[in-house]
Amino acid sequence: MILEGNERGYGAELAQHLLNPRDNDHVTVHAIEGFVADDLLGAFAEAEAISGATQCTKYLFSLSLNPPPNEPVSIEDFEAAIAAAETKLNLTGQPRAIVFHEKNGRRHAHCVWSRIHARRMNAINLPHCKRKLGDVSRELYRQHEWKMPPGFVDQAKRDPLNVSRQEAQQASREKRDRKAHKAMFRLCWENSDSRGAFAAALKEQGFVLAQGKQRAFVAIDADGKVWSLSRWCGVKPKDLRVRLGSEDDLPSIEDVLGEVSDLTPPSKSPPSPLQDLRRSELVARQRKERAAFLKNQEERRFKERKAQQSRMPKGLRAAFLRMTGRYQTFVKDAEAAAKAAETRDRAEQQKLIETHLAERRALARELKRGNSGKLTRKRAVPDPRQKLETPPDQKLFSKAELLRNPALILDEVSKLNARFDRTDILRALARYLDDPLVLSKAAETALKSPQLVRVEGTSGNPLTTREMLNTEKQLQDIAQSMLGTSGFHVNEIHIKAAMKRQDAAMRQAFGGKLSNEQRAAICDVLGGSQIACVVGLAGAGKSTMLATAMDAWKRQGVTVHGAALAGKAADGLESASSIQSRTLASLEASWENGYEPISKGDVLVVDEAGMIGTRQMARVSSKLEKIGAKLVLVGDPDQLQPIEAGR
Repeated sequence: MILEGNERGYGAELAQHLLNPRDNDHVTVHAIEGFVADDLLGAFAEAEAISGATQCTKYLFSLSLNPPPNEPVSIEDFEAAIAAAETKLNLTGQPRAIVFHEKNGRRHAHCVWSRIHARRMNAINLPHCKRKLGDVSRELYRQHEWKMPPGFVDQAKRDPLNVSRQEAQQASREKRDRKAHKAMFRLCWENSDSRGAFAAALKEQGFVLAQGKQRAFVAIDADGKVWSLSRWCGVKPKDLRVRLGSEDDLPSIEDVLGEVSDLTPPSKSPPSPLQDLRRSELVARQRKERAAFLKNQEERRFKERKAQQSRMPKGLRAAFLRMTGRYQTFVKDAEAAAKAAETRDRAEQQKLIETHLAERRALARELKRGNSGKLTRKRAVPDPRQKLETPPDQKLFSKAELLRNPALILDEVSKLNARFDRTDILRALARYLDDPLVLSKAAETALKSPQLVRVEGTSGNPLTTREMLNTEKQLQDIAQSMLGTSGFHVNEIHIKAAMKRQDAAMRQAFGGKLSNEQRAAICDVLGGSQIACVVGLAGAGKSTMLATAMDAWKRQGVTVHGAALAGKAADGLESASSIQSRTLASLEASWENGYEPISKGDVLVVDEAGMIGTRQMARVSSKLEKIGAKLVLVGDPDQLQPIEAGR
């Protein structure tokens, strides 16, 4: 959590900024403590009035608390951070106000203290406040195990394009990208070696070099806005003077304002009415939900207090209980119930806030991709010159061969369907035989083949071949044997570390974490059995689960291979989970040519396993069982059916 603070005056302006509903999705005044007034404007006016008895003009200290993006931070975490900063700055006991802001799916807090000590009537000195706040920030990152910014670890690694809160607010007001804007100023500075070169570089970007009122060197844009060069170039004022000379002979801001009409106006992306509408609709709905939620909580608290009061002893019973010392038991029970209700209410509020933040982040990501601006999507128009033709199927037998032995068709039918009927046989024979009488006779002959088996106990009593039944039994035996083979368990320490790392990455990306189903699947995949299966619909998080499992295997030192039926699926598996993948056909070709890419103790992850035929699955499983490698099958029950026969 990054803490930034500074001494402030003009309490009324600060209160209006903190209560601004236009620039924030949600504004919540969390606490006003130590003031007589119970509103923010009144509290800061009170602090200003007290400061009138002193010579202090900056009678407030304003602190902003910005947690890492997408990290779930509770109200208690914010309060603990404020208490730590308060102790470090020697502001304990001073009147303060706490305000929460939510904007673009991020939540941060502001805490403002009065610097005026009421009894001594002087301002509390705050020496080295930035260094002290930096120490508190680093300690908070360590306590919460957040990923610490590189600049906190080493000052030399700080991002030169980082901006302060004041710079970020200025860029936001002028509708400028703050990092791109700072990069532009730094580029102008780094590519110039004199005042003339620097002024020319600024003019190309639409700025005029001038002498500021408070800052020595400033740049004025076409809108007449003033930009501090010391801040936006990231250069100290004395370094500016070394290269640019004295600012005394530069024109003032008033003199330059007459020249800005010749400058190129700043490029600003035009606002999208549709995006603004969607954003305002979401914020309005969330505000309405929160108002109703808080009203329901208040009504529930009122009923609970009323019920608690009715349970308290009264009259002679209360007097008797006080005399015997048992009255305090009722008081303690009432206090415990009130504390439990407060904890429950805060947990419910936090859950609603996190839900709203997730909705806002999702909308921000969608708007960033520009999807909201596309009301209609053009469909690709096919080329009318292109004929829609399907290539003819390759025929495996000649007509004469089938006439001599119609049972040959059973092998072809069983490659496409593990279970079939007389209609499937007729359909396959019709590709070779045209005469209906010959076709019917050949079908009857094929149905009498000893290779054909009727599967009893199933609806419709479908047919199959003995070879397919044997393959299915072989596959079941292999799976049962691999299920009983142990020795592939991943250490619990590596599993927890991988899950923790994935949770942190998901929080940083979109504020989520691994679901309970994903955690259970990860533990099952990383278990000791030689075979594991994971079934999930598209979008259920199988890729994230595999990426986490891959991290744990990597920590254990296990070599992991990936495979899929299609090359595109293999590429998808590799890009989503970092598992080096290939097609199953390529893997089997390696085995046939005498190569052994998979060794004992390795893991093979097969994606889209539901599309693999029974025969190929039996071959792969048998090979892995002999090698002593683990097989992990991942699939979707709603995917396409196997290209070859499969069950």
